Amino acid sequence: MTFKVRPCLFAIIALILLFGRSVSAQSIVHRMYLFNPGLIVTVSSGPTVTFTDIKKNSVFPSISPENELGTSYQLTLSWDVFQFLRAGGQLAVANMKGVKPNGNLKFQAQTIEGNFSININPLLLFIPYRTDQLWAPYIILGIGLSYYNSDLMSIAENRTVASRGYGSGSGFLGRVIEGVALGGLGVSYKINENWSVRFETANRWMNSDKFDSFESLNRSPYDFYNLTTFGVSYKIFKPSTYPMVRE
Repeated sequence: MTFKVRPCLFAIIALILLFGRSVSAQSIVHRMYLFNPGLIVTVSSGPTVTFTDIKKNSVFPSISPENELGTSYQLTLSWDVFQFLRAGGQLAVANMKGVKPNGNLKFQAQTIEGNFSININPLLLFIPYRTDQLWAPYIILGIGLSYYNSDLMSIAENRTVASRGYGSGSGFLGRVIEGVALGGLGVSYKINENWSVRFETANRWMNSDKFDSFESLNRSPYDFYNLTTFGVSYKIFKPSTYPMVRE
């Protein structure tokens, strides 16, 4: 009798120890700190500003003698890699302008840009994520390709002095193709677990000084432009129910 009971007793003790170890190894997370990764779809739009040789002011855009503000439209698909890191791809379509009154010149361009970027929330590198955090600042870093057509024009004569792309480029639809590096800042406001609104501003640095078909020796050898946008995001995710502590 004793011989038969002991193996069963040992087996029960072993199961209890194994179960206890597995329970202790599990991470129990309160619903306040529960993070649900998912796919984020963002649609946004806003003004564009160029920083080229054909520009009236060094920083701020001018509206006289012609408006230097353009418009961009963006579609972004991104994924939460970690609580503090988001990665994704973006398609941006934009028109851009610049004016050089003392040179009697202006330029205009139409770009189609595809890029890959990451968003880093610096606060979540030091503090834990909470579901009641509504504001989320982030740093934007990325690389991409810009396909563009551009015209350099005489203001007084209203004629084209030089043009790039329009079938003669090596990129998409004969556009000029140029690599770009992205850098900028953004902030989002969470309306609920699915919806949020966001503000972003990011510069795109090109690898040449030919965007406006005008090369200057006394300015930067690289043209760049800025896209500032306001957008709406929708997050698609599967809500997690475990592990967490229910209230």
